Amino acid sequence: MGAARRSWDLNDMALGVIRARMRLHFMLTTKGDRQAVKYFVIGHPRCGTTSLHRLFQANGLRSFHGARDWPTGRFDAFSDFGQVRPVAAYDRTYPNARFILNFRPLRAYLVSIATHHQRVFSVRNFVNEAYRRADYFAWALEHFAGRDDFVAVNIEAPGAVPAVADALGLDVREPPDGVHHNRSNRPRLKQNAINIEAALAALGITREAGQGGLVSALHGDRQDRLRAARDSLRVVG
Repeated sequence: MGAARRSWDLNDMALGVIRARMRLHFMLTTKGDRQAVKYFVIGHPRCGTTSLHRLFQANGLRSFHGARDWPTGRFDAFSDFGQVRPVAAYDRTYPNARFILNFRPLRAYLVSIATHHQRVFSVRNFVNEAYRRADYFAWALEHFAGRDDFVAVNIEAPGAVPAVADALGLDVREPPDGVHHNRSNRPRLKQNAINIEAALAALGITREAGQGGLVSALHGDRQDRLRAARDSLRVVG
């Protein structure tokens, strides 16, 4: 386990409220055809969600991309902020659904999130976010272990989007206007770069954070079990 420990912060409370509200919304909203094939992008934002949204559209799917509640009864594909969605409920409700866990190396993810928000985050903020992400990956790996309706994709891997299309059986392998649709041109704040590296060093994962793995030293004694789950799944990159 990394030297820096997980602690509670305001983001935990905010995310808890968001998850509860989204579960309630899904309970109350119309479900549409429960036997339909649905595509759920269940990873974090700033990890290729726009490219995947455009991929779905290029294949003629009704795709919903956004942070608001997903209207699962009216669309075929869904993306953005997948980590706060009631994924297990989607899984129970739509037996023919496909799930895509999109991710990127931890350092790149933290840089992208911080740049998007344009404010300085503390070292503790970055430490906690690293643990939150690791915990979510652990849940996803164990929940979907051994299944063929799931694919995890490092969105920075060469050919990532076409590989997702192949895994899902989609005819069009790339959006017509290419990928990388939502790259930020906002300035990167120097203090965030310093704090990110300090957080990674405190966690003991400076090298790991540049790689695209789903199983982390942050998982501690769960690593072997999670590697076995990962190896039972389709993983791109």
